[in-house]
Amino acid sequence: MPSAVSTTQSTHPLPAAVQTRNLLLFAGCVGMQYLAAPVLYVGSTHAALLDKLDSSNAFANSPESLYLAFTVVPVLVASLFPGIRWLKPLLAACYLLAALGTGLVAASVWLGLSSRLIGYAVVLQGILTGISIPTAITLVWEAMGRGVAESRRGITLGLAYGGGPVLAALGSLGSQALLTGESLGVRFGGPLSFPGNYALVFLAAVCPMLIAAFLATRFILPPAVEHEPAAPLLAGAADFMSDKLLPRAAIVTVLLYAGNTIMANLTLHTHDAMQSEPTRFVMYQNAMRFGTKALAGICLGALLARTNPRAGLLATGLIFTLAPLYAVFASGLAYLATFQIYGAGELVGVYAPNYLLSASRPRDLRRNMAYANLLMAPAAPLGLVFGRLADVVGAAATRATGYRASFLLCAAIMGLGLLLALVWLPKRPVPPAD
Repeated sequence: MPSAVSTTQSTHPLPAAVQTRNLLLFAGCVGMQYLAAPVLYVGSTHAALLDKLDSSNAFANSPESLYLAFTVVPVLVASLFPGIRWLKPLLAACYLLAALGTGLVAASVWLGLSSRLIGYAVVLQGILTGISIPTAITLVWEAMGRGVAESRRGITLGLAYGGGPVLAALGSLGSQALLTGESLGVRFGGPLSFPGNYALVFLAAVCPMLIAAFLATRFILPPAVEHEPAAPLLAGAADFMSDKLLPRAAIVTVLLYAGNTIMANLTLHTHDAMQSEPTRFVMYQNAMRFGTKALAGICLGALLARTNPRAGLLATGLIFTLAPLYAVFASGLAYLATFQIYGAGELVGVYAPNYLLSASRPRDLRRNMAYANLLMAPAAPLGLVFGRLADVVGAAATRATGYRASFLLCAAIMGLGLLLALVWLPKRPVPPAD
């Protein structure tokens, strides 16, 4: 989630060439995150692997839930290490920690550990990714905010978030080739044996993270104009909650983030919806998810430019809600469209925080963006709820019925969020006076 530090002066302290360098470094870091998306987007790949290890639905949902639970870390990092001197070392350390997590999964397979221990390694990778990647996103946005003039942010974001999902789609297709020995109908020899094929997918994510760690050290940032005290993130909680609008926007955001926790069940339902193991289609699903996200990002950006912050929130929230609803009824190859809808809807993770920022005073932007990261944590337990519901209903009826019950519950929670957004939130939020 972005933690933008605005550069409002007409002239930037860095020359244009240095800003261009920072612009490309930002796009490079974001691009490497997207290239490793098959394992850094904790959910579908992890669920497919744990399913092959004969884990329960509840356990298959745990990496995603724990990933979301540990998104509280950026708040602590921003509070404990606020100075600019910490920015590059912390950003590089985050990418190295993400590389360690993915490498541990590969190592657990190649060391011949038991299925239970491999499963625990997958869960640990979800935790380490939850600690490192949201923090890295916050820090790399701050690096861009400090190192690139505001007038050049449009091209910066277009390059990073237009090209990034394309890299994620390519990474997903490459990972599909590693898992099954073929991609887009082209065979690359016989499929690798399980679980070695998954070990290679996780190992492949190490290289982009190492590249990102190197790029993180190359930013050139202007020195702080004055001493930067620790941001009052925790002390500002009461101020945040006493605001008339911000708590309402936060509740809406948490309800819509329920969609972030249903991906594991959507992937596992491939068994019944497509009469196939999740492994066969998981990376195609990711490729469609990110390909649609790239196109939707352009369209939704145009919508925001012509309308208002609430319109962006409602549009992405509605699309996100349609994904589990569509999955209830879809079957066969048509089920793959679930992941296209889901990919476009995931952009609620951009437009919900954008509404929060639009409702914030300039002096509260950094604090409130940290809280925007934190809003994923309250939604985290819902993944375990959805997994448990699928187990219980599936045992009483059929496995497919269990998954469909979890999709309906998820859609109901998100629908409540949309309703509250319509009732509670003004189209154009006005920040409180200083």
